[in-house]
Amino acid sequence: MLKHVVIVGGGFGGLYAARALRRANVRVTLVDRSNHHLFQPLLYQVATAALSPAHIAVALRRVLRRQKNVSVVLAEAVSVDTVKRRV
Repeated sequence: MLKHVVIVGGGFGGLYAARALRRANVRVTLVDRSNHHLFQPLLYQVATAALSPAHIAVALRRVLRRQKNVSVVLAEAVSVDTVKRRV
């Protein structure tokens, strides 16, 4: 049985962790309450109309589409139970 890794959050750290596990023999679930990763350092350029929002936001599933061991779940993690190993 494959081990199961749950990553909470699809920000820079969450995406990096998921990508780092691409060749690992594990099942990965990425949990985020939003369907997209927002590249916040360029947010000011959207506010000043230098870029469109489509240039700084990308769907999480699109980023991880070639990674067969990852599934993305749209949800909010409200607690982590380390004893029962549940999110």
